[in-house]
Amino acid sequence: MTRRSFAASLVPALGVLAACGPGFAAGGHGAAARPAVGHPEEVYGRQLPIVNNLGVGPTMAARVVGQTLYSIGRGRLHVFDVSDPANPKPLGVLDGLGATRQIEVDDHVAYITAREDGVFLVDVADPRKPRLLCHYDPIEVATGMDVSGDVMFVACRSHGVELVDVSDPTKPRHLSTARTGEAQSVEVRNGFAYVGVWGSRELVVVDVRNARKPAITARCPLDGNGDGVAVRGQYVYAATGHHSRARRKPHPDEDDPGYGRGHGLEIFRITDPTRPEFVSRIKMPPFYRIGNDMWGVKIAGDYAFVHDTHNGLFVVDISDPKRPSFVAHRQLDYAGVRVPKYMGTGPLPAFVGGLALGNGVVYLAGGWTDLHVVAAPGLAAPCRREPDVPPEIPPFQPESNPRFHVYRPEGQVRAVALMDELAMVAAGSAGVCVVRLSPEPNELRRYPTQGFAMEVKTLGDLVYVAEEKGGLSIWRHTGGGALAPEGRYRPRGRIVKDVVVPAPGRYAVVQVDMSTLDLVDVAVPTEPKRVFRDTGHGFVYHLGEDLIDGRQVCVLFQLGGLRWYDLDGEARPGFAGLEYPHRLGGGGSVPLGDKRLVTYRGGLVLLSPEEPRPPSELALHRVERQRLRGKPVLDGHKLYVSDRCFGDVHVIDVSDVARPVLVQHFNVPGNPGRLVLDDGALLIPNGYEGLWIERKRDLDAQKTTSERNASK
Repeated sequence: MTRRSFAASLVPALGVLAACGPGFAAGGHGAAARPAVGHPEEVYGRQLPIVNNLGVGPTMAARVVGQTLYSIGRGRLHVFDVSDPANPKPLGVLDGLGATRQIEVDDHVAYITAREDGVFLVDVADPRKPRLLCHYDPIEVATGMDVSGDVMFVACRSHGVELVDVSDPTKPRHLSTARTGEAQSVEVRNGFAYVGVWGSRELVVVDVRNARKPAITARCPLDGNGDGVAVRGQYVYAATGHHSRARRKPHPDEDDPGYGRGHGLEIFRITDPTRPEFVSRIKMPPFYRIGNDMWGVKIAGDYAFVHDTHNGLFVVDISDPKRPSFVAHRQLDYAGVRVPKYMGTGPLPAFVGGLALGNGVVYLAGGWTDLHVVAAPGLAAPCRREPDVPPEIPPFQPESNPRFHVYRPEGQVRAVALMDELAMVAAGSAGVCVVRLSPEPNELRRYPTQGFAMEVKTLGDLVYVAEEKGGLSIWRHTGGGALAPEGRYRPRGRIVKDVVVPAPGRYAVVQVDMSTLDLVDVAVPTEPKRVFRDTGHGFVYHLGEDLIDGRQVCVLFQLGGLRWYDLDGEARPGFAGLEYPHRLGGGGSVPLGDKRLVTYRGGLVLLSPEEPRPPSELALHRVERQRLRGKPVLDGHKLYVSDRCFGDVHVIDVSDVARPVLVQHFNVPGNPGRLVLDDGALLIPNGYEGLWIERKRDLDAQKTTSERNASK
């Protein structure tokens, strides 16, 4: 069977494309009794055998350093002795590491990304007793990871790549951000970071020789969404997945760049790292099923080892980079687990989250299953880290801004709320800080939190704080900046990311994890209790600040659109039965009349729950030469929009929403969160750049200029 004939045999089912090799059966969710699955050996090389399962349960990633294997999954780090590669011996375990995703080990420190749970640094000098050194608060959801010298690189999805000083691994310090787009994975060599970027389907190269001032030097198009990257010698290898750039056309020809629906391995020459040259690509079977989207690559000698989620493992001969060819593969068996409803119907082989290489074996991380030992004699060998010239870290030199006062706590300023002349600041790892704003910012008190302080809201004399793993805490202001703890809502085994408490303060609307919404009765602050829970499609990106008709709040789910929830005090709160079920992305919404004004695809759309049409069929109101992204705040006829990904702040006059007019636009370093207005002056919670407080005299000057222009 040729690859072409195999591709022609693929049959779309229920709108889902799956690579169906021998052993794939139709119907059901799969069971343990199902036969092993695999791809045709005539096309993808011989099927490698699984010779051992390590019994650690679902695993997301693994790493081999010397004679030691490290694996992560379900919040746990396992350490093994692999002096006998096929029979690893357990050494040590550490729990409590959150939604683990990727791992790097350098100089006896394990660096572990954990998605919404941040980054964990673990001392593994004694492999029998791994010890937590630090829990770091990254700028966004942490996926990819690499370390070069004293700099940790964290791929933070839509926020790009964060650079962090880990010269003292007990006290990591933010350095800068490379705004690459939706970064999934990163690898660094000799002062250049190579980033697999998802949505824009690119390999992005960043000059990081000065770790405080990263600069993008190249953007190389990929056929599929970018993820895993490996650098060896004069080449960089990029693993890609769904979807192909030309996905609307059939691609039955193996030589067609669109074959594989995006899944494959792409090779670039980096003789000049600022100008990578495309060399070749090889395509894995077409596959798409929403849910698990992880593709990575490791290099050993003349072979690339590519993991492609449900497609499994592929071994590619790269001895001639211009003509890569398959030599072996291994797809995991059916997991015997219930496939989540959002992933559709039909059977699925277990997915691969990552892999590590040992002497003659591949340690394959089964995201639903286990850590599997795959025999690959003559192919697999431990990855050898090449010589590396690490980035330099110049001394920090804060820049003064004549328009803003800047308050810099030790942590990341994620949010701010006002209470009279005081600001309550959610400062990440620094907890809650109480700051007097005028005449210049002055920290009065600081209160540690049980997790990162992610969001803060005030109502009357009460302060509500989303404390991540610490849940929702409620404090009472007793005067002079002093806060006294009142109560705490802690959802078991989950974290709290966001909170709003609309007046009159009967209920708190709480984001739990990334996709769950809890309505919590806080009428008695000392005894908060959940009264309703809902889970939407995609991340919760915006909680409505307002009550509609005194009873409803509107929430934006990334993939599921808008949903309205009833907070009527006379009835049991819950879903109001109203929704706009079309994908709107990661912006936000504010009320405008009886509709919602939503930031969408660089512009604004007006929506109501009765609107049947998808947003692509509605009028998109744009501001000329501007791209509106992020969280909106409406004050009268002025719309304030902050973009935490790219640092843009826009002020728009929406008196006539069909013709929005730009009032001002500026870009800030850092990650501006939801803006707050203090008597017309802007307060910008700006991540590791601190809290930016607009000087009142500058605001008065702006008003005078505006009045002068209006009189003309």
